[in-house]
Amino acid sequence: METKIPFYNIVNMFLTGFIFIGCCMFIYISTFLDLLTADYLQKICIGPESIITISFFAIIYEIGYIINRIGSIVIEPLLKKTKIVPFDDDYKKFNDCKKQYPILSTLSREYALSRTSLTLFLITTVLAAFQKQWMLLLVFLVIALLFIFSCRKHAKKIVDIIRSV
Repeated sequence: METKIPFYNIVNMFLTGFIFIGCCMFIYISTFLDLLTADYLQKICIGPESIITISFFAIIYEIGYIINRIGSIVIEPLLKKTKIVPFDDDYKKFNDCKKQYPILSTLSREYALSRTSLTLFLITTVLAAFQKQWMLLLVFLVIALLFIFSCRKHAKKIVDIIRSV
């Protein structure tokens, strides 16, 4: 049995990881600048830059994957419990409807991407709060609110299609 990782998953995890690292660079700007000018960083030029680059990409992918899973395990149940998203957990009905309405696959992916982005910006909001970066906290919070509305919109479309069957 051959297992393939969908291109969507790879891009989703990498983009989430890259955005997280980028946001952390803004939150921890002085630490980041210290790291860039550190002497020990200059001593790492032993030749295996490709190993360092591959390791960096692997870490970024894992960060994205972890954020995705936090969204699935923590954020989605909170969205359901607070009734922000109107889902029920009838996956059999969803899969049956998906055969008749292929758009459900796209809506489901869009919902998952919005949920992952919501999780990403909630985490960066908390990190900005710990660092007392109030302007960044506000920006990240507004973006998180945007993705709450996005999750709700995609979930509502999915539920409406399933209920129409």
